[in-house]
Amino acid sequence: MAKPRIVAIDDEAEFINMLQDYFEPRGYDIDVSLRGARGIEIIKEKAPDVVLCDLKMPGIDGDEVLKLLKNMQPSPKLIFVTAYDDGGKTKARLLKLGAYAYFDKPITSLKELEDTINRASGN
Repeated sequence: MAKPRIVAIDDEAEFINMLQDYFEPRGYDIDVSLRGARGIEIIKEKAPDVVLCDLKMPGIDGDEVLKLLKNMQPSPKLIFVTAYDDGGKTKARLLKLGAYAYFDKPITSLKELEDTINRASGN
């Protein structure tokens, strides 16, 4: 079975590089963007199975990405990966609005993230 196609949007270059360094050698097709607007362009162009997205970014933030993805056909699954912490209120809100999953930074297990990506894409 083919590995899921991933788009990652995060304004932290170090985090984006870490995702690429983990997923590319494992055979995943991963495209990345440091800005939400460019990330949306990549999503429209590549039609990924899964989008990894930070919540707080300049310009288009994670909330706006979620709204845009909900109107796409087919709609990729959105997994938030963020350091934003308000005691779980935002996590609950985003999951209720349709996010597939929510991970806190720093990521403690890239393997767990990988497993969640595979589940989200049906693999």
